[in-house]
Amino acid sequence: MCIRAKRQIPTFPINVMGRSREPWHDDALEAIRVLKSGGVILHATDTVWGLACDATQDEAVERLNQMKSRHPHHPVLVLVADEGHVKELVSEVPEAAWDLMEHADRPVTVVYPEGRGVSKSLLGTDGSLAVRRIEDPWCAFVIRGLGRPIASTSANPTGRPTPRCFGEIDASLRNAADYTSLHRQSDPPGEGRPSMMVSFDAQGRFAMLRS
Repeated sequence: MCIRAKRQIPTFPINVMGRSREPWHDDALEAIRVLKSGGVILHATDTVWGLACDATQDEAVERLNQMKSRHPHHPVLVLVADEGHVKELVSEVPEAAWDLMEHADRPVTVVYPEGRGVSKSLLGTDGSLAVRRIEDPWCAFVIRGLGRPIASTSANPTGRPTPRCFGEIDASLRNAADYTSLHRQSDPPGEGRPSMMVSFDAQGRFAMLRS
């Protein structure tokens, strides 16, 4: 697997609306700084540990795919923090999609028929876009601080098992990431699994892609 060398990330101040008193505050601010600079971070999500970058930066998304050894024709999903972010990325959100996001007993990724506002490499060949509204406080803080959605994929080389905890992440990915979050590194192996995934067509009909 060929992975580019780490980017040299410049230092500059970050302004985030409001101040968090959470113990992970400084860790999240550093993640935001790296994302703003086009870097790739390694962090815990509401499902499993993941690799992430600014979803609007073509070069960052390309590097994310290379680190993952993922074919660019297999789009990466994007994470958002608020309902408003979802509406900015898709032309229409079916009522059933809102119901799923609100009432499902686990995280839900929704594939919409028409996406916008992100790197074109994140769109399917038909223009579709996979979006998950995340509720994890650390991730939501980072996305709001960045002010843009993040592209996110599980922290394992394509074809390898998804790690159940930080200690199971492939060393090549840990070494290649521009920043590795300290948040939840000490969590024991859990039962984290990828999100439920459903798709909607232009008529609002949906299909289950991953249960």
